Amino acid sequence: MLAEPLFVIRAGHPGMSLITRAVVEAILLSEGSIGSARAVARSLGLRNRFELARLLRRERLPPLHRLAAWATILSWVSAAERHGLSLCRQAFRSDRYPGACYRLVKEVTRLRWGEVRARGSAWVVSRLMEELDDAANEAARRP
Repeated sequence: MLAEPLFVIRAGHPGMSLITRAVVEAILLSEGSIGSARAVARSLGLRNRFELARLLRRERLPPLHRLAAWATILSWVSAAERHGLSLCRQAFRSDRYPGACYRLVKEVTRLRWGEVRARGSAWVVSRLMEELDDAANEAARRP
């Protein structure tokens, strides 16, 4: 479980609705994806994935896939720090293509895995918080 970002997100977004809090907690508890936006929306009793997206935006959070990607990357970096596991090994253990994992890291962080790994999990948490702040600022600019 990714407890540190959970506490920071709760502190930064104290007024989160129950549904949004459940989504964020599920992502962090599972250390990544909790399913497609369509499946998550249906399981929460929402009409469709667009309603889920609007709910997250209203709550000043990034889209579901971005939250899941950050949680996944944080779990990989944490595992590398704790157990010395390479990303390739983690990919094979989780039945993923290593190349797709490396591309996800690059797409989300704009850095290569080696750079992200060297900066550590504290850096990943700080970048996640920056993305949450960016989402909140963007939501505040909208009418």
